[in-house]
Amino acid sequence: MARPLRSIFTVAQTSIAGPSSLRPLNPSLKVTSPYQNQVRTAFNLSGWDRYLPKLPRWAGEDQPKEEVKAEEQGGSVKMVEANGTAATNEESSTGGLFDEYSRDKEEDGPGKKRRKRGDVPWTEHKYSSALHKISHRKLNDLSRQISDLPIDEAIVQMQFSEKRASSWIKSTLALSRDHAVDKGLDRSKLVVAETWVSKGPKIARLDIKGRGKYGIKHHPSSKIHVLLREGKTHEEKLQDRFVKDLRKVRSAGVVREDGKIRGKVVSGWTW
Repeated sequence: MARPLRSIFTVAQTSIAGPSSLRPLNPSLKVTSPYQNQVRTAFNLSGWDRYLPKLPRWAGEDQPKEEVKAEEQGGSVKMVEANGTAATNEESSTGGLFDEYSRDKEEDGPGKKRRKRGDVPWTEHKYSSALHKISHRKLNDLSRQISDLPIDEAIVQMQFSEKRASSWIKSTLALSRDHAVDKGLDRSKLVVAETWVSKGPKIARLDIKGRGKYGIKHHPSSKIHVLLREGKTHEEKLQDRFVKDLRKVRSAGVVREDGKIRGKVVSGWTW
């Protein structure tokens, strides 16, 4: 017959003094602490609060100063102002144990970056799309198409594109444009300064074949990144190009006359 659990626990408490028992090794010694006659188990955790750090205690208004001094000497903390009077809970409260954690959560709002940045104006805006089921090679061709274009012209290019991914790329560009305008950037000068593509995870699926054969299909995923900056408009670029071509003109002729003739053939024949 199996022994009852109660007898097993009794033997464990009385036979050997170890980490689970706080009894002294020598029975003749006197027990001074009330916790030494108590067995520490997972089901008996009385007295656990004595291991916690000493937290500030608030003294009542009717509590005499002698008791407050005695408590301070005993290890407890009392909040006292400079003039000697006890501070109220609203003025000297240090908060709870998790106030710093909750304060960090409250600062994670949309205005945290703006408060940290200060009055420094924004000069660019970066936006990334979500992962889509498309090859990074196909998406890279579309990213080259919209690079170095004004934001509105890039949206028009994606609107009339026949590619399947052009619809959500157009939405990505429109959303990034609105975010850049919210930052204070000029919409008429926004240019797609940089675009690049990053690969995502590949999903493996079975490719069933004949005669009990099968293969593995890998479905790729990728996303596009867009960097918007304030640049020159299309009219300003045309004006700069016109000024550059105008500098090359040295005479009223159609052909330039200030250039050197290279590879000139010198012949002895004269007519």
